[in-house]
Amino acid sequence: MLQSFLDACPGIYFVTSPEGIITMANREAARFFGQEGAVGRSLVEAVHPEDRGALQASWARLPEDGEALGAVSRLRGADGPYQAFSWSARRVSDGPEIHAVLLPAAPAPAAPPSERDPERILRMLLDNLEIAVTVVDRSGYVTLNDGKSLITSGLGPNFNLGKHLPEAYAHDAVILENVERALRGEDRHYIVEAHGVLWENWFSPVKDADGEVVGAICLSFDKSDSKRATQELQNRINLIERQQEVIRNLETPIIEVWDRVVTLPMVGVVDSARAARVMDDLLTAVSKQSARFAILDLTGVEIVDTATAAHILSLISAIRLLGAEGIITGIRPTVAQTVVSLGLDLSRVITCANLREGLRLCIRRMHAQATADASMGALV
Repeated sequence: MLQSFLDACPGIYFVTSPEGIITMANREAARFFGQEGAVGRSLVEAVHPEDRGALQASWARLPEDGEALGAVSRLRGADGPYQAFSWSARRVSDGPEIHAVLLPAAPAPAAPPSERDPERILRMLLDNLEIAVTVVDRSGYVTLNDGKSLITSGLGPNFNLGKHLPEAYAHDAVILENVERALRGEDRHYIVEAHGVLWENWFSPVKDADGEVVGAICLSFDKSDSKRATQELQNRINLIERQQEVIRNLETPIIEVWDRVVTLPMVGVVDSARAARVMDDLLTAVSKQSARFAILDLTGVEIVDTATAAHILSLISAIRLLGAEGIITGIRPTVAQTVVSLGLDLSRVITCANLREGLRLCIRRMHAQATADASMGALV
């Protein structure tokens, strides 16, 4: 099974000992190293003398936790000349073996690159911006997987390098569909959550001079911070809404002070919006509790405007339509002056000096009603 997987890999894939002796290799590796094959050969001997020290140092410092290291080195195959390869190596967690893959890379420039060198610009973008770039060939194998987002997201550099993307994400329908459509020549833009990270992706096909698709490039942005910020904002909005609901309940505390007698003490400024909420809450309470009297206590209210006064009178009328009697208590002098100056008719509204007097009036009327009902029953 392992050998079949290695042979399917389009890159030069092999397994070495800690000293760099190749112990297993795929078909591409055998083709690269020639008729004698790759198994048993020293990887270090195939490396350019100027690059051997760096390769040996990298092989020696490969961590045991499975983290991959990568670089560019020049190697010589069966044809003789040295070629530049981008390699990635990883030590297995349960043994000393090292798995590595070689992919063709552009040779290092002889002179320092200029400020306008596209390769240098790309390197700067990959190293400094929160992005990741993935390049796949026409078969779907990843030939480049680089960018700062791979590190900050915890995935690590070259996370998908050498993988067959449709197989690696066969379980994710969103990724699989967009990869396949990009390789069919479509530009794709999609957002998906993978490996615990929210990615926004732009996948574009790469075509040759004849218009044939030879691969695809994906530019990915880590949107996890934006998702967390949106979630935090939504949580705050939900908290504010719950707090407003509590405030609304506190500003209209409807209390049943006696059997079938409810009261609503109001404190502070009463504007049109609050008066409308009071009407809804009080009428609901009167209907639900089959109240006979509803006392609207304005002891804590010092100022009302025209619209508010009209709302209060409308509330008394609405209470009467429900078969109950509305009583206003505790009207302050300033409120009384406002009502009179507005020319509002309170002749049909029962008012009392304070809540105690209002409650006493309700008890007297209910007692009188009960006495009258008893007398009527005796006559019958």
